[in-house]
Amino acid sequence: MHAFSLWVESTSLSKSLFHISWLWPACESLHFLGLCLLIGGAGLLDLRLMGVFRGVAIKDVKAFMPWAVAGFFINLATGLLFVTMQPHLYLSSGVWWWKIAFLGVAGLNAMFFETRLSRSALALAPDADMPRVLKLVGGLSLFSWFAVLYCGRMLPYLGSGN
Repeated sequence: MHAFSLWVESTSLSKSLFHISWLWPACESLHFLGLCLLIGGAGLLDLRLMGVFRGVAIKDVKAFMPWAVAGFFINLATGLLFVTMQPHLYLSSGVWWWKIAFLGVAGLNAMFFETRLSRSALALAPDADMPRVLKLVGGLSLFSWFAVLYCGRMLPYLGSGN
């Protein structure tokens, strides 16, 4: 990874982006906004799947998911800019790779929910007790997204790759 980091950092794109003084702080702000949208939308659904907010229909909570998806794409774009501007901070960091692993878990969990469970979850009455599988999927999702958040926040402290 070190050689790849050096190559990315030596590209004119990386150098150009890194020298735009306002870009890094703007990306940090957008990344935080994206995180709020993502955790807010997905977290609300996760909590409902875990049985919280009983009386609220899943379809009403799921209506917030486009905001969560928008947040994910904001974070994907800003994250790619971070890695392009300073690849050595990320690609050589074990904490960053854990973040990527938890992103994978969250993504696979979401795919499982959408392809296998969403239809039956939407059919549940608002006051129905959540089946165990929905509680597990919601809990795994919430854990995964907070693990992504934690690893991202700990990057400067637990392995910046320097």
